[in-house]
Amino acid sequence: MRKHGHTTHSGTSPTYNSWTNMVARCHRPSAGRYKDYGAKGITVCDRWRFSFENFLADMGERPEGCTLDRKDNKEGYTPENCKWSTAAEQQRNRKNNVNITIDGITLCLEDWASKSGINKNTLAYRLKAGWSTEKLLSPTTRTLLKSLPNNV
Repeated sequence: MRKHGHTTHSGTSPTYNSWTNMVARCHRPSAGRYKDYGAKGITVCDRWRFSFENFLADMGERPEGCTLDRKDNKEGYTPENCKWSTAAEQQRNRKNNVNITIDGITLCLEDWASKSGINKNTLAYRLKAGWSTEKLLSPTTRTLLKSLPNNV
């Protein structure tokens, strides 16, 4: 058996902890978060489930301040669907986020609030009140959108 150097008598590395927690929440019914993952059909690909070394080779070391994130929350843990993300990035990947498309740009409500300078609660109220996306943001902000790079 190969040693990966991520466990010692003094503890485990953040990367190893991310891997063990991922496998547990998807494949161990006694794990605390199993009901939110494994019970809902979220799995870990065999390449990772049975090999920390493969996980490490595909993902690299966990950057400080980041945790494991799935790009598409409907899909499982695979090399194509995972990345290291900050807490702020992960918040934008939640299924309860409100995504809004304006002039071909889709952002979550919080990002629109940040870019427009309009309070996110104000935007949420406007949406709930039935405002169209055309009226949601001020004309000044809509002009700003045209100057944003396409990869926003």
